[in-house]
Amino acid sequence: MSDIQPQAEPFFLTGSSQQVILFLHGFTASPSEIRPVAEKLHKINNCSVSGILLPGHGTTPDQLNTVRWPEWYETVEDELKSLKTRYQQVFVGGLSMGGLLSMHAGVNMADLAGVVTINAPIYYHYGVIPLLSDLTGMMTPFYPKKGLQQIKELEDQGRFAYRVMPLKAFHSLNHLRKVVMKEVPELKIPALILQSLLDESVHPRSGDFLYEKTRGQGAKLIMLPQSRHIATMGAQQELIAREIANFMEVRGRI
Repeated sequence: MSDIQPQAEPFFLTGSSQQVILFLHGFTASPSEIRPVAEKLHKINNCSVSGILLPGHGTTPDQLNTVRWPEWYETVEDELKSLKTRYQQVFVGGLSMGGLLSMHAGVNMADLAGVVTINAPIYYHYGVIPLLSDLTGMMTPFYPKKGLQQIKELEDQGRFAYRVMPLKAFHSLNHLRKVVMKEVPELKIPALILQSLLDESVHPRSGDFLYEKTRGQGAKLIMLPQSRHIATMGAQQELIAREIANFMEVRGRI
């Protein structure tokens, strides 16, 4: 196992309330990308926030290519079980892949208070991406990411993420996506779904899909017109934090 990069370390923000949220990062990234919103959320409603590092992340792309989605979910489930022994209300939420894992947990774990997804990848801008990644993965282990200027800007803000896509791991992420698409109508708890309209990776109709499948359980859909894919480090991070805080506050009255 490779050493964890300093900027990719997990975090835990201890609050004074009996509410906690497990906040999950996205594919190839680390807790650094969701920490700005986590800190604002923690300040707004005094909840605790757990930002764990998912297996294969924060080290090397080679390491991520050895991991599959059930291992990410096992880590999520273990942390949620631990949090449930210490807090009255446990929420789960995440960005991108973290949103998919959150929805999967919301469907499959009992007694969670609510689910938050931010730009969960149900549909990509180019539907051929998953197919191409599968084919390319047979020839090369990695695919260079595009948009290096934006990647550099996020790195300058403190985000740690790989600059390449490990394709075997991406293939497993695509499997998780299909699992969530099939099971999401089974969700029995409220969901807060946030979707960036300037998302360069995930098509905005992903948010529409999740909302239509969960609206019967009290889901709420918020569109983010000024945000890109890493919305938690963008112009509307304060709005995102306040929407999550409001969602948790409403659930706390129940």
